[in-house]
Amino acid sequence: KPARLQVDSALIPDDDKPPQTGHTFNIWFHQWAGGDPTAKGLIKLNFRLDVVRDSGYTRAIDGRSSICLFYARGCCYKGKECSYLHRPPKPEDFRIHTQDCFGRDKTADYRDDMGGVGLLGKVNKTLYVGGIIANDKIHEQVLLQFLEFGAIDRIKVLPAKNCAFVTFRLESEAQFAKEAMDSQSLGENDVLSVKWANEDMDPDAQTLTQHALDSLAMETVKRLLE
Repeated sequence: KPARLQVDSALIPDDDKPPQTGHTFNIWFHQWAGGDPTAKGLIKLNFRLDVVRDSGYTRAIDGRSSICLFYARGCCYKGKECSYLHRPPKPEDFRIHTQDCFGRDKTADYRDDMGGVGLLGKVNKTLYVGGIIANDKIHEQVLLQFLEFGAIDRIKVLPAKNCAFVTFRLESEAQFAKEAMDSQSLGENDVLSVKWANEDMDPDAQTLTQHALDSLAMETVKRLLE
């Protein structure tokens, strides 16, 4: 089916329609969608992705094009006319390992707040999810909300710290879920802060990460030679 308009483009002035990539998106998005990046407290955004309703074909080439950043955030105003994919990542997608699933270049270092695109030369599939309100069903709530965006390997909830760690099977799924769930909610009163998790210092985990990075590099070379 064709990708639907997530927001009415007529309601957005032309001057407020930013490009897909770069820092412009972050500034514009929070101002227009209800958030404020300068505020001390998080503000829940006005829009949210519904994968079943919002996914569909666009002008993008499936498997080769990047995913629409606005689609992931639930506010693409182009629908089927968009030049980017309107669907979550797939294992068979071609990705350059120096970029994320939205086509943004990774950086040499993480931001101080562990936000941003991601780290160059590192495969990180784990997200830090702050701002949760602990209850008896919090593990199931986190699983239900994040499972919409990809296959999950494990979830670790720390009720005393009101946070959780969600590890996806694919790095691209973690990248997608980070954008889709940041400043969203699991219920009514919470507002999530979704960032990259710090490196797991366990030797076994580090070995698995290096293997994943090596495999990704080899796959990229093979795809480029095809």
